[in-house]
Amino acid sequence: MEAVEYVTKENPEFAENCLDFVIANINDKAPRVKWEACRIIGNVAQKFPDEVKEALPKLLENTNDKGTVVRWSASFALTEIVKSNPELQKELTAKFSEIVKKESNKGVRNIYLKYLKNFDRGGVL
Repeated sequence: MEAVEYVTKENPEFAENCLDFVIANINDKAPRVKWEACRIIGNVAQKFPDEVKEALPKLLENTNDKGTVVRWSASFALTEIVKSNPELQKELTAKFSEIVKKESNKGVRNIYLKYLKNFDRGGVL
């Protein structure tokens, strides 16, 4: 997963043939697999906006994970998905507001707050 994450930062097309595998492993037992899978989804969200929507339930589940890096990675993926799927903005913006209220880590919270700030301004996401 780590190698795929690294490659997809610069070349999201690389994940085209392995997205099903990545999505299937978002909730793996191993935290490192979880966070790398989430980051891959975030990296490819603009290139494959329809395909990554399948990951939403699993990513939302990871917002409650005990691991900060898993929650941070889920927040990255979720905010990237919503930027590429305007039809999800209303639903996910409400969820992000709920998550911010319960999120204890400032870094994770700030990812959502940055998105929400741009959304409230009507900014280009």
